[in-house]
Amino acid sequence: MVCTNKIPEPLDLSHHYSRVTKNRGASAVKDFYKYFGIPNIGNLAGGLPNHNYFPFDTLEGAAALPDRFKPTPNKPVNSPNEGRETVISKSANDFTTSQVLVPKTSTTADLLRKIDLKSALQYGTSQGYPPLYSYLRQFTRENMHPNVPYADGPEIILTCGSTDGFSKTIEALSNLWIGGHDPVEEREGIFVEEFCYMNAIQAVRPRGLNIIPITIDEEGMEASGPGGLEHVLRNWDESRGKRPHLMYTVTIGQNPTSGTLSLQRRKEVYAICSRYDVVIVEDDPYWYLQYPSAKDRSIGGQGQSSLESTPSCGNSCNKPKSSGYTFLDSLVPSYLSVDTDGRVVRLDTFSKTVAPGCRLGWITAQPAICERLLRITETSTQQPSGFVQSLIAEMIMGPHSPNGRGGGNDDGGWKTDGWVRWLEGLRGNYERRVRTMCEILDAGKQLVKTGRRQSMSEEWSVVDSVHLYDFAWPLGGMFIWVKLNLESHPLWKKTSHSKLSRALWIHLTTPRYLVLVAPGSLFAPTEKIREEKSYSYFRICFAAVDEADVAPVSHRFVEGCRSFWRKKKLDHIDEDMEEEVEQLMTEDKENEIEVINSIYGEHTLKKTEGGAPESYLLAIPQKDVTLCLSIPSQYPTIALQLTAVDSVGPASQKGYGTYVLGIARDFLAKIFTPGQVCIFDLLQDLEQRLDEYDTDDAEDETNPRGNSPDAIDPLVEITKPPQWTVSTAVTEKKSVFLARACTIQSTSEAQAAITHLLSTDKRAGKATHNINAYRIRSLVDGNEVVYQDCDDDGEDAAGGRLLKLLQIMDVWNVLVVVSRWYGGIKLGPVRFGIINAVARDAIIAAGFGKDSMPHR
Repeated sequence: MVCTNKIPEPLDLSHHYSRVTKNRGASAVKDFYKYFGIPNIGNLAGGLPNHNYFPFDTLEGAAALPDRFKPTPNKPVNSPNEGRETVISKSANDFTTSQVLVPKTSTTADLLRKIDLKSALQYGTSQGYPPLYSYLRQFTRENMHPNVPYADGPEIILTCGSTDGFSKTIEALSNLWIGGHDPVEEREGIFVEEFCYMNAIQAVRPRGLNIIPITIDEEGMEASGPGGLEHVLRNWDESRGKRPHLMYTVTIGQNPTSGTLSLQRRKEVYAICSRYDVVIVEDDPYWYLQYPSAKDRSIGGQGQSSLESTPSCGNSCNKPKSSGYTFLDSLVPSYLSVDTDGRVVRLDTFSKTVAPGCRLGWITAQPAICERLLRITETSTQQPSGFVQSLIAEMIMGPHSPNGRGGGNDDGGWKTDGWVRWLEGLRGNYERRVRTMCEILDAGKQLVKTGRRQSMSEEWSVVDSVHLYDFAWPLGGMFIWVKLNLESHPLWKKTSHSKLSRALWIHLTTPRYLVLVAPGSLFAPTEKIREEKSYSYFRICFAAVDEADVAPVSHRFVEGCRSFWRKKKLDHIDEDMEEEVEQLMTEDKENEIEVINSIYGEHTLKKTEGGAPESYLLAIPQKDVTLCLSIPSQYPTIALQLTAVDSVGPASQKGYGTYVLGIARDFLAKIFTPGQVCIFDLLQDLEQRLDEYDTDDAEDETNPRGNSPDAIDPLVEITKPPQWTVSTAVTEKKSVFLARACTIQSTSEAQAAITHLLSTDKRAGKATHNINAYRIRSLVDGNEVVYQDCDDDGEDAAGGRLLKLLQIMDVWNVLVVVSRWYGGIKLGPVRFGIINAVARDAIIAAGFGKDSMPHR
């Protein structure tokens, strides 16, 4: 039956484009490339290097035949692999490899079939290398997603892998937002799974997007219910910013939870996204790795066959189009299969099907979105590596020139039949691995304890079972998401949950077990989820280890968990964590040294040459005295020691070094608290006390006339707003730092500028701290007069450090204000490094001084 219903056009989603994306035009240079292919044209226009000077004559490699690995059945059965042995199936002549050769030049005239180094290594079109682009476009539209329900179907563009594709998608569909600079009502957002792939979070967080987690179940993102997508959208609080219009999701073998989203759930989520105008960014690197044999062990076999369930054109045609391959038809289909609006942007990659180092993938989306992504690509990556594109094109498509060789047994390419067969074999190998591991984990998740009890009349044996962990058998992907039953541990109520989880993680890495798993905290998109839920989870990847190691490593994980549950004293936990704590102490010390040297200069605190490991020299900035310092390996748990005076300047008074050492020791004795670094505070106190010492013994050169600042600079009103130069905002553990610098000529002008800022900039006015410092130099009655001051604004000692920065940079007639919005998490001394770093950026950007200071 022929369907006569008209398929709708995709919606115009240009209102979601970023401001920059809307302003992008076509590359005049790239648009010119279409003329380069005219036969026999004398090309004097392009700035192309001559291909005869490329140093590569051929590109060759031995490649697997597509039937190297044994597939598993496409239907869920109880025992899908006949025999446990890996993997390699032999062809009739026992061949498992072929030679792929990309020649220097190809005699083929058709640009969509022409695979050679002359074209692949030259500047090219940003859609991708024409032969590979053409093949992937056809494979995507006809075999992967034959039932996309909008007119004319999707377009594709090649990328340098999914990370590159996601970065460009976010650039196209979101605007940059800077806290403290932009109003909150302009802040955009993105929905993610409750636990998610953190590279995506790290890509969007610097853009200032609200990251909004959606609850998940064993399938994946929940459409409804408390914390589900519809609930969050319906109850969105606009004081947080704009209602998010983006959603990032991994729907097959979700990373890290391994969930596989059913077609029915996709329809529910898609309907909500359509109603609230949300663009779906579907990252699907594991689409081919779906495991039918896990359905009987999963939460009810939520995966459905695309051939059985996907509409082919709108909602009225009952029979969908086939991909032409039983394997592809058996897979749960993409969001594209229900994308009537054209609001799905799908990311695909060769990282899991060929190799991650290829850095090659593609985006599938409605043509208008692909056109905008093309404009971004033209001025960024331009296209993926020509080496990789040509080699993969030759392997799959095969040569169309007698001097090339493809990946097939007869020097032809794999073709689509071979590519699909290769994907089937990969799925088979990973499916056998996951079943091996899951069976071992399943058998070991109960710890059986035996004992004897005695009553007045008889004695009997007692068997007690403790549940250690749970997991869902993955329906796809490369991971097993283990939920720890820490509540059953004997020490659950005697220590913190996160400490218990961390101790188990460390216990598993000890020499007896040698197992490294990924803690759940790595995948928590927000601090709340990290603190409240992540300690209960470990992610295990069954894909990376060698086939022969899957079972032994799985057994070691089980034995490690069992032995950990036998620990009954906190001392045991503390012993396991002692080495880890020492490492953390080392990191605290190294961070403090780095921050001190970034503010005061790289030689302020350094190891003593040829001395003991804990021996350091501390040069007091601008005071011409250096102290010997002993920093033990257990610092800051135990105190450091000031041992001696190393040196003093030749102009210093007799006994000056001893005086400095004495006050330093006294201050250190008062302030040291175990677990807290203190060298910063020591330096600050020494500077203040030695400044007072110098003032008592020397003439006050900063104000030789004895005038007060008000006498020097009568009150001046600012007749126009100060011209602030603003630094880039820096976010650290939810705290945001932003610096502003401007020119001033008097103290009253400095105060007026600060008052103007706080009264006209609402964000600055609401900052937790507005630390400021300034230095002024001017002539009064022919005499040079200088004045400098600072204000901590509640951030203890920060103003003094800021003023010290101005002194070291030797800048004058400048006011710098650093605003900090506290995020609820203490940063320790690192905050001073950030304050000075953003201040330095603003000062340099405003044209004061040179960038001569060391960076963090």
